[in-house]
Amino acid sequence: MFSSRGDGYLGKAYEATSAVVNLRSLPRFGYGYDFTAILSPDQAAQVDYTEGLMALGIFLLIFFLMWSITLLVFKIMGPGNAGFLSGHPFMIPDPVDDEKNIHKRPFRVRIVFLVASVLLMTFAFLFVVLGVSNVDNATTTMGKSIQTAEELMQYTNEIATELDEVGRKSMEIRDIAVQEIKNICPGNPNIADITGIDVVQIADQAKSDLTSLATFIKDGLETLKESVANVGTFLNNVDDGIESVNFWGWQMKVLAACLFILPSFLIIGVGLVMLDLDVKPYQLALTYGIMPLFTLTVIATYIFCSVTLPLAAASADVCTGGGEIHGGPDDTLITSYRNLRGDDEGILFLFVMFYTQQCLPKYYPFETLDGYFGDLKTAISSTDSFVDTISTNLSLLEQQCGRNFSGVLQLISDTNANLRVLEDQASLAMDLFQCKNINNLYVNTVHEAGCTYSVNAIAWMLACSIIISICGLIMIMLRSSYIPEQFLAMSSEWNTKPNTTRSVGEESPSSNSGDEVSLPGVMDNSQQLSEVPQSVPVPPTPPRMFIESYLDSVECSPERDSQQVPSTNDDDSMKVPGSAEI
Repeated sequence: MFSSRGDGYLGKAYEATSAVVNLRSLPRFGYGYDFTAILSPDQAAQVDYTEGLMALGIFLLIFFLMWSITLLVFKIMGPGNAGFLSGHPFMIPDPVDDEKNIHKRPFRVRIVFLVASVLLMTFAFLFVVLGVSNVDNATTTMGKSIQTAEELMQYTNEIATELDEVGRKSMEIRDIAVQEIKNICPGNPNIADITGIDVVQIADQAKSDLTSLATFIKDGLETLKESVANVGTFLNNVDDGIESVNFWGWQMKVLAACLFILPSFLIIGVGLVMLDLDVKPYQLALTYGIMPLFTLTVIATYIFCSVTLPLAAASADVCTGGGEIHGGPDDTLITSYRNLRGDDEGILFLFVMFYTQQCLPKYYPFETLDGYFGDLKTAISSTDSFVDTISTNLSLLEQQCGRNFSGVLQLISDTNANLRVLEDQASLAMDLFQCKNINNLYVNTVHEAGCTYSVNAIAWMLACSIIISICGLIMIMLRSSYIPEQFLAMSSEWNTKPNTTRSVGEESPSSNSGDEVSLPGVMDNSQQLSEVPQSVPVPPTPPRMFIESYLDSVECSPERDSQQVPSTNDDDSMKVPGSAEI
């Protein structure tokens, strides 16, 4: 008789991975962590949990959007206010005071750009290898497990169909056999007193057992078929869900390709500039072709990670379990079932509990079937005893009972044979439902593929996409790295600044003094007029720091022997305190 109570098998307990623990610890901004709330009848709990997941994604999306808006503001501000952050080239004065240090900032910016590019491509590689491919492998593993389970169920269903046919034939023979043994010895009802063989009692026992067999054929096989149907429906639903999850579609392939190809072009552009190679067509291609595509790729990446973050948190919640006791995905499954089905503890509940809760005996779902198998075994034993007794004492019984027993013997023998076929087929079908078989499929599908490989893959995809987004935005911000520096031409007129003179009468009452006061470095008027330009052209405005520092050095220099102050009067004369008009 079949019973999985005594097979000694205890299902494997779930152990949460570090990825599940870390994703579970993500902040929810005061909202709940219990995934089973979304399947509960409490609408407030559903809203609370959903808002917590949405808050995670919105927070991350706002962070990237604010950074993107900042880059757009830099672009609008232009080079005069944002410098190279606006996307324009680095501006360097020419000639420069310190040729060794003036190129430090562009060099450092380009190094940062190259480091960000290498990190982006590295994590794009990890995104594919440890992220997308593992998700695909997990779905493949789930698919294989589901396929194995479906084949198992198909085989079981075929056995159940055969059992139904054998059971129907057994019922027909049983009905005839019961009629035959109702009055097994009409010629001598008290044959047991004469021969010592209680053939009537043996016949009555066989009749009773065959009558009970009808319950097994009618109810037991129906229960078996119902169990097979329930498992088949569940497997079909899971299979449909797995097929709907396709992380490695054409969209992800295009995104991964862009994350590898576009940064490569940008790295080449920066390398050319660092080698002092000014390739204008290539720079234009980067500016108007590669960089816009790269920007769209980065935007798609941070939108992807903003959507993936809530999904990763939800998957961690599923694999942790709800309530105060975190029992893993097994607890989530049972709690969800109770939220959907209430306190129903029928055969389906016991079936789910038994195979998902480590095959605990208290949830054994085939108690009734074990009883039916007991009736079947008893019926086989009774018919065996009946055939052996009649065959051994055939002549005596025919003489005392006044009837031929050959027909009865043949009928009971056929019944016994059918019952044995029925027992073998039913036992074979139930063997397929042994806890080890079903629980191993459950563990491989849910514990391993669902809550280990898939969660690890989602965690890698999330981490890689966040780093890719950050590095991508840094590269966009420092996009001037692939453009050569531009030098500001400073003409010779920038080195001359006219000095302002004032008359004596405007400054001192002693303007009537006849003594002339000579100024250091003042030549005669003719020489002064010949050397000082009468008008100073206004040069293009250079960066303020370079202009002011240079002009201050000119004004404060004591060695201005050759520079004279031009006159502000109409007759080109100048007035100084204590001197007469020249």
